[in-house]
Amino acid sequence: MAQEREIATRIASLGELSEIVAAIRAIAASQMQQSLRSLEAIQRYSDTIREALLDAADMLPSDGRTTAGTAPAQPGLIVFCAEHGLCGGFNEHLVQAAEQMLREASAVLIVVGSRGGQICLERGLKPRLVLPMATHSSGVTATARRLATAVYGMLSDGAVTGLEVVYVQHGAAEAVRLVRSRLLPLELPIMNRQARRVPPLINLSPRHLFDDIVIEYFFATLENAAMQSFFSENSIRFRTMEAARHNTENKSEELTKLVRRLRQDAVTTEILDLISGAQALSFE
Repeated sequence: MAQEREIATRIASLGELSEIVAAIRAIAASQMQQSLRSLEAIQRYSDTIREALLDAADMLPSDGRTTAGTAPAQPGLIVFCAEHGLCGGFNEHLVQAAEQMLREASAVLIVVGSRGGQICLERGLKPRLVLPMATHSSGVTATARRLATAVYGMLSDGAVTGLEVVYVQHGAAEAVRLVRSRLLPLELPIMNRQARRVPPLINLSPRHLFDDIVIEYFFATLENAAMQSFFSENSIRFRTMEAARHNTENKSEELTKLVRRLRQDAVTTEILDLISGAQALSFE
């Protein structure tokens, strides 16, 4: 009886755990759907900015055109992690990748996501800046703006002279891949586009227009990376919770079968005791 009560307690605990896992799984699914819709809009916006950047670059005088720069003296490495855990090895893989990159070349580490920043400290890395990551898809744009403001300040102060972004991108068939993209020195994006017959009408000088669009392109790239990371984080969290749900259900089923077997054994023992008692009485 004591063993049955103990198992029944464990089954009840697993039931409560399963409810928590189901709630986290549902939240992750909701965040995935919302971030996917936002990501489609952000990608359209990014494509428009890239097209405008190329048009602005075409209007620059030949002596003012941009070329691919050399490696910066003090690059900054922006790593998009998660604000919280319960997302498998999402944060650990990103921190390991950042650690490897820092071994190859020195850089100023900037981490987005408190959980990722904590893991960096545990592994002996010292981020120059740790910013909180959005916990809802509607907060990703604000996170990108805070990051852009902080990075603008570091660029102005000379703390960094170049930028690279590292994030996880979720692809087809639930595949994820680590993306490393260089922001500064600026490399003009390569796009397949048709040449314009008529140049665009502008009210600013080509250089002023180009500089303004570069700032917008910079932000669009950060926002896209942040949303890609947020979607991937919740996708991994959803699959992690799905696996946890299956595990709790299987364990609960095993314990339920064990309780039934114990009860059957107890009933069998009682029947055997009755038979033995009856036989003993019959011999008297």
